[in-house]
Amino acid sequence: MNSHNTSRRTVLKLLSGSLLGSSFGLAATSCTHKKFFNPDEDILLSGSNITDDKSLQNALIVINLTQSKKRIIKTSFFPHGVCIDPNNKYRIFCFEKNSTNACEINLKSLKVTQYFTSTKNHTFSGHAAFSENSNEIYCIENNINTRQGAVIVRNSDTFEAIKRLPTLGLSANDCHLIEAQTLVISNTGRSESDFHQPSLVYIDLETEKLLKRIKLDDKNLNCGHFDITEKGDLVIASAPVSSLDETLSGGVSIQPANEKLTTMTQPEPVIKRMTGEALSITINKQYDIVAVTHPQANLLTFWSITQSRIIKAYGIENPRGICQTLDGKYFVVSYGRTPAIAKISSKMMTPVADSIVRSTLATSDHMINWSAIIRKIMPARIYD
Repeated sequence: MNSHNTSRRTVLKLLSGSLLGSSFGLAATSCTHKKFFNPDEDILLSGSNITDDKSLQNALIVINLTQSKKRIIKTSFFPHGVCIDPNNKYRIFCFEKNSTNACEINLKSLKVTQYFTSTKNHTFSGHAAFSENSNEIYCIENNINTRQGAVIVRNSDTFEAIKRLPTLGLSANDCHLIEAQTLVISNTGRSESDFHQPSLVYIDLETEKLLKRIKLDDKNLNCGHFDITEKGDLVIASAPVSSLDETLSGGVSIQPANEKLTTMTQPEPVIKRMTGEALSITINKQYDIVAVTHPQANLLTFWSITQSRIIKAYGIENPRGICQTLDGKYFVVSYGRTPAIAKISSKMMTPVADSIVRSTLATSDHMINWSAIIRKIMPARIYD
């Protein structure tokens, strides 16, 4: 990969006007679900909370990017995190951020099949993970009064809470299941005494013991969202610990497998530009690139994992969720006050002409590629 200038010229501007695109119409129900949910096409899921002159409509938006079609599944709350059942690709769970609401959705019927709530005096963080056999779902919750984080282990059929594990930190947020029995959780909160600090914790679900804790060197950053590859590369996206000062920058920290975790401090113009939360992450293993969105900063950044350095950055209006196409050739980012999505070349990290699609209604902080995820969690059954 060629080296890149890390001066102010590293920050480029993504001009939506230079990229022609198309618009989605309202959800059409005449097409068969089987045709729409083709696992060989890029199907994206994202939450929506669109306000018109009369009311607020919450929904899960399902976008078939290949067909340029979408479906709208109405919900009673704004979906934040989305989990897919490893044994049933049409069964998904959605969670509201920092609130008490969650639901089960059947993608075939395009309907919510059941709602459930957080445990007493707790709120969902917005994130959860299925067990490998799908019998349990690990829901991240926080105590309303103390901010203590908890993993609420639920029966995934009945939603009954069967076990509670501490996250060993405050204001727990994101989680990922690795190595079958290890749950990795981000704790974003800091106590006044500094006894609790932002960290990632690795918990063995079988023994319920802490395996490892990772803290950032920069005490001004939390551990918000993160991603881990199969070989162990780790990327953490951080918000400033203090949300009161809007001039403070978020951060990106990178740990190549079996190496030291480093929080990016260069190039200075980009770091200073990264005001507010660094939000969504996607790692392209083929090109050793991680892409990160920075909504408040109107910025999208790309970093080399093995070299732990900036590659490129774009100015783009309010970027939020980011994922990749099935073939890994493109990043797909949701952005804009009027929701749109665009493709960016994974190899060149440049916007793709004619790729912008408008009127998507996708306004959530996160967006996932359903077709790509089911290949990971149920590789032998993607066509069932």
